[in-house]
Amino acid sequence: MIKHLLAIGFISLLSWTEAQTLVYQEDFDNGIPAAYTLVDNDGLTPNQATAEFTDAWIALPDPLDTTDTIVGSTSYFEPVGTADRWLITPPITLGAYGNFLYWEGRSDDPSFPDGYFVFASKTDTQLSSFTDTVALVNAEFATWTSNSVNLSDYGLDGETIHLAFVNRTFDGYKLYLDSISVFVEDPVGLQEEQPLQVQFGPNPTSDQVFFNMEPDAVELFSLSGQTVATFEHCTQISLANVPAGMYWMEIREGNAVVREKIIKR
Repeated sequence: MIKHLLAIGFISLLSWTEAQTLVYQEDFDNGIPAAYTLVDNDGLTPNQATAEFTDAWIALPDPLDTTDTIVGSTSYFEPVGTADRWLITPPITLGAYGNFLYWEGRSDDPSFPDGYFVFASKTDTQLSSFTDTVALVNAEFATWTSNSVNLSDYGLDGETIHLAFVNRTFDGYKLYLDSISVFVEDPVGLQEEQPLQVQFGPNPTSDQVFFNMEPDAVELFSLSGQTVATFEHCTQISLANVPAGMYWMEIREGNAVVREKIIKR
């Protein structure tokens, strides 16, 4: 399996000894497909510096590589406000187990980074149907970052879902996304190169969390996005001073990030 419990209690997030089958991919090279749903749920007016964002999300050349087309949204308004801008995929049918979501993200200005949520709906594209939060990006990095989420952790195996990427930043600048894909575990499929492999555990934990590598950084966020703790270059961390509850854990190595929920008892 791609995700499994090891005998010593570790959780393997991304183990690439098994092959993967691609079940969905969109690189936006031909713009935003008509099957996508765009929703401007804030009704705010972009600042003159971001006037090109005439819709909730737009297709545009990557400022770092104008030969590549990406998608973007803004949270820089006049007057200032909080974005609520939805990019919703067409339906994606997941496998029976071992489903992983990958995408690339970047904030245009590191001084005003944008954050966003990734939601899932098991039914339709109505905003009220997106009841599963599968990722929270508190502040996307200014370099292109490979993000990954294990969708199987959220009871979505075998479902046909829509995914929504929602910019909810207060007075940021520009958020860019690219290369959204979903893979399902397939022992006989083609081997794919994936962004990051890491093991951690135990989860839940009463104190220590151990890693099978030394990540550049590990950050803990509340479910609403507040930073709780930050650790750098360590193979284990202590949550002894963290109140009991559920948190988002962001594990960063180079330009790749694994995002996962963790429970502190």
